[in-house]
Amino acid sequence: MRNVILINSFKRIFVLLIIPIVLISLSAHYWIKSTRYVSTENAYVKAHLLSVSSDLSGRATQIYVKQNDQIEKGKRLLKLDREPYLISLRKAEAELKSIRYNINSLRAELEEAKAELSGVRAEISFYERAFSRQKKLSVRGVSSRVQLDKAERELIIFRKRSRTAQQKIKRVLAKLGGNQNLKLENHPNYLKAKARVELAKLNLRRTIINSPANGTVGRVTLQTGEYVEEGKPLIPIIQSDEKWIEANLKETQLSHIKVGQTVEVTIDAYPNEIYAGQLVSISPSTGAELSILPPQNASGNWIKVVQRVPVRIELISSIISEKLRAGMTAHVSIDTNRDESLVKLIKAAIGYGSNRK
Repeated sequence: MRNVILINSFKRIFVLLIIPIVLISLSAHYWIKSTRYVSTENAYVKAHLLSVSSDLSGRATQIYVKQNDQIEKGKRLLKLDREPYLISLRKAEAELKSIRYNINSLRAELEEAKAELSGVRAEISFYERAFSRQKKLSVRGVSSRVQLDKAERELIIFRKRSRTAQQKIKRVLAKLGGNQNLKLENHPNYLKAKARVELAKLNLRRTIINSPANGTVGRVTLQTGEYVEEGKPLIPIIQSDEKWIEANLKETQLSHIKVGQTVEVTIDAYPNEIYAGQLVSISPSTGAELSILPPQNASGNWIKVVQRVPVRIELISSIISEKLRAGMTAHVSIDTNRDESLVKLIKAAIGYGSNRK
């Protein structure tokens, strides 16, 4: 009988003491977790989406990839018809050769004009002396007027030829860039023609479009034989080198959120795995403000809605990135490092009471 009474007493003690302590402990633990950790289910895996386009227009002759292919940076994606750009290259190379020939011809013409001017100047010097001599003889009555006029006419003719040769030299020199000693490789016309050749070679290389990054090919709708417009998106690539978590926190949760805080991330696709992360940035505006059509709150009917602010979380381990797919949902828990422990509260209460005494 005594044992039964003891057992009943123990049960009453357990019910009246132990169970409340357990409940208080659980409540305290939940309260601590809820004040120190900021959590949200509004989180998604993000990755860079590249829309590969062509720098040229042309017909697609070959497509090397298909949807969901894993590709590396530099791998071929598609090829355009090269024939028009081969023709452009041949034309540019022919123009370069023609300009080289023209410049060499101008140099020869310049030397010829200089030689002609030198000869004309020698003739002018001769006829100036002859004309001067005829004038003296004419004054003395030894030479006739006809001989004087002939000497003057010859002098005038060679002076005109001198001016013509000088003008020719100026004209040819101008075509040579104003510098007769300018090298062929530095001539403006040669440089322009060479640039056209380089551009034609570049365009020929651009007919083969390569992947700009490592990643996964998205939906490919382009077919062989279709005409490709310059700058039009052709093949989407989801980049695999960099993935992160974008969590949309309520504005009321941002009080103690700071860059550098540690984060626990759980991907919904892998619920039994927890990954460590770090908060690296906080958006300067709410998600609504960054939308295409931001809300207009100047109307008469206004309802207050708690806004969400995107934050960026990077995973510390790079291994998990290989398993992630852009758009996957996640749960994040951010450790704000707030020391709101139950012990602290009790100490604060005791200290407050002792101070009052």
